[in-house]
Amino acid sequence: MAAIVATDPGDLPRPAVEELRARGHTVDVLGAGLDPVAAAVAARDATVILCGIVGVPAAAVAELRATRLIMRCGAGVDTVDLAATAARGIWVANVPDYCLDEVADHTLLLLLAAMRRLRHMEQQVAAGRWLDPELPVIRRLAGRTLGLVGVGRIGERVATRAHGFGLRVIAHDPGLDPTRADAIGVAAVDLEVLLASSDIVSLHLPLTPATHHLLDATAFAAMRPGTVLVNTSRGGLVDLDALAVAVEDGTIGACGLDVLDGEPHPPLDHPLLRDPRVIVTPHVAFYSVDAQADLGRRVADEVERALAGLPPTSLVTPSTGQTTSPTTGGTR
Repeated sequence: MAAIVATDPGDLPRPAVEELRARGHTVDVLGAGLDPVAAAVAARDATVILCGIVGVPAAAVAELRATRLIMRCGAGVDTVDLAATAARGIWVANVPDYCLDEVADHTLLLLLAAMRRLRHMEQQVAAGRWLDPELPVIRRLAGRTLGLVGVGRIGERVATRAHGFGLRVIAHDPGLDPTRADAIGVAAVDLEVLLASSDIVSLHLPLTPATHHLLDATAFAAMRPGTVLVNTSRGGLVDLDALAVAVEDGTIGACGLDVLDGEPHPPLDHPLLRDPRVIVTPHVAFYSVDAQADLGRRVADEVERALAGLPPTSLVTPSTGQTTSPTTGGTR
């Protein structure tokens, strides 16, 4: 067993595996389809584990014998049991800022596509309707209110981009101080005010026990009719069944989703995903070849620190579920 083991051969650990091998390290890559405990058993003697889509729950942590660092090849660490790793003295690190512009750009992509009902229009053309399409209700974007739930480095970039489209931006984030809010041109409000006042709600916060199903039936009931929802953070922030009801009754006029509840194996047969008001991309907001290159280098740097006995620069603290230089806004 090599000192470095990747839990799966997917797109997330691949850039780091390639970078580490280019630097002369031996990296073992486990096969696809292993459950977390089986992956942990296979990697139990590794010094460093590169974590892709395979999570590391408490039962998996218990199987580890020599691990010094679990390196999450991405930003989100909701798949790692931080209490269990802390109890065992295992460092957990992530790469919280390798794809900030990509996720912000994708957020605006989904926002515009949902507002302009892109999927509906595509279906009209596919049905041969060019001169007499059925036109849904579409509102002018400029002058609308965008509510950001979470204003870390991604949320800040979304706000900057949104101003260029003439949107008024309000935000809910307990960590947002007035000076920073003024600097990025957002008005800080309570969550209840944001839900009731926003024409568009966009989520940019990590998935934790406190934020799981943050948007549920009660939250949707507090929104104004026709609200547009965008989620490029974590699928578990939104109760998918409650969202389906909100779309059906018109509370949610359209939505753009890059993430779905139930990942990494979400219910792709859910009736909501067939609705023309719903635009879904397969958790790709993080992706660009540039971001992948950055990811590989950053992970490799952290791994080499761990192998030298040094703590990671992006150490994730179990008390907050964030890095020591925190950023809100879930991504891959």
